[in-house]
Amino acid sequence: MKPESRPATDHEPRELASSELGQRLPMVMSRLGRSLREVYTPIGVNLGQYPVLNSLLDHPGATVSELANRERVKLPSMTAVVNQMEAEGLAEKSQDPADRRCVRVVLTDRGREVAEAARVARIAWFAGRLDHLSKAEVAAISRALPALEHLVGVER
Repeated sequence: MKPESRPATDHEPRELASSELGQRLPMVMSRLGRSLREVYTPIGVNLGQYPVLNSLLDHPGATVSELANRERVKLPSMTAVVNQMEAEGLAEKSQDPADRRCVRVVLTDRGREVAEAARVARIAWFAGRLDHLSKAEVAAISRALPALEHLVGVER
């Protein structure tokens, strides 16, 4: 085996070429998505709803356009998610009293309960997984987090 292709250890991490990152990172993200789906399913939340529920917890009364911009999806896609959430009793739409053309979205009481349960489950899942890693692995993830946030355009 060539030295540059040797697996990394806690003491000896190696930098990956962009081509290898481009191959491995999507697989990791896909597996992460499947794992989170398993976390949310018992709560009654799907992967498309969680970010919207979470956003509405932090920004009640957001418009569908604001939600779409925040999640970086097209307006018709966000409209479909909000309509589904409304049909499931998780959210309500109402006209903005100041601008009747504007539709505001808020969580229902049930929606807040589901959103908070999903948030708690997500945090617990990650905490449980991180507890199984070495200190060096947790530190490596901590160091990589700002770059991953920049990669996907997460605003803090």
